[in-house]
Amino acid sequence: MRIALIIDHFSHGLGGTENQVLKLISGLSENHEINLISFRASRWLASRAPGLSCQVNIFQIDNFRRLYSYRNFIRLISHLRYKKPDIVHTFFPVANVIGVLAAHLGGIRNIVASRRDYGEWMSRRYLWATRFANMFLTRIVTNSNRVKLLTEEVERFPGDRIKVIYNGIAADAMCKGTPNLELKRKLQIPEGNRVVGLVANYRPMKRHETFVRAAKEIIRKRDDIDFILMGHDPDRGKRRTELQRLAESLGVAKRVHFVHAKGNMPDFLSILDIGVNCSEGEGLSNAIMEYMAAEVPCVVSNSGGNPDLISDNVNGYTFALGNYHALAERILCLINDQTTCQRFTRNAKEKVHNEMSLEAMISQFERFYQALTGVNSQAAKVSN
Repeated sequence: MRIALIIDHFSHGLGGTENQVLKLISGLSENHEINLISFRASRWLASRAPGLSCQVNIFQIDNFRRLYSYRNFIRLISHLRYKKPDIVHTFFPVANVIGVLAAHLGGIRNIVASRRDYGEWMSRRYLWATRFANMFLTRIVTNSNRVKLLTEEVERFPGDRIKVIYNGIAADAMCKGTPNLELKRKLQIPEGNRVVGLVANYRPMKRHETFVRAAKEIIRKRDDIDFILMGHDPDRGKRRTELQRLAESLGVAKRVHFVHAKGNMPDFLSILDIGVNCSEGEGLSNAIMEYMAAEVPCVVSNSGGNPDLISDNVNGYTFALGNYHALAERILCLINDQTTCQRFTRNAKEKVHNEMSLEAMISQFERFYQALTGVNSQAAKVSN
């Protein structure tokens, strides 16, 4: 198959959607021809493009007050007409509108869009534009059942044309090894202290402040627990600085550590006793899946696609969105109950391996694409 993947930007490979697109390229490129199209140039993409197993094209479409965006939109249509991909699949808000329209005008028969979050950012104008673009879609892919339901309700898109495919994770690569005590020392965390971590890029919907406020509640009761926030700040450090100031105002700055994991996530997972997610309306959290694969017991907000991953008191704990008192209580329960921790991690790891392995995700996407294009009739029958 010839597959074109259109995305708004590729600032780095650590973000949830970008990371999944990279995995998709890697898994499909051996047997299929992949064309990655980005609407924004970046140093990261320029440096990595030669090593990607696909063709990479940049069509700068990022400012509709500038003529170049319209000029590049026309160039994109021409590019798609020339390449004639069997399927176009779009990712992120702009691509889900502009990429879909370009594919339609380029004569592409099979056009698929993605929904990977709970749409908390969606304005009325964007919703109108999305509903318009949806008229030209073949299917929509979501990464959780909650996001599927939201897409049906808000966008009024038929549920029988929405496919749920969970994110994929290289579970074996996340196996928890011996705690990296050198990393603990670098972070100035006493060797005997327990560590609670939140892995999430610094975006408002991730609700980091819930984690920081829960840290204060816990520190009041125990003095042997430290807290780590790991992530990238797309707003040039502004959001991270705000959270650091919050920690200082609450008197917990010495126990709350802000770090940026640069390709060494297994090292950080090795020192975590508990993994937390506080997000509002996240589609399907890669961070939670990494906790699960690494046998780190989880406490997550009961929001968005998190319940697709964590069932309360089965393979982790959930808490009401924004309720830092409940988060603190759940963390303390796990810190004091190793039997429950072991039950949670055993069940969580089994779920990841059975339902969310990288191989499972690639296989589902391949069968899904084949069913649409008819390239492999036998696979199409299986998918249907």
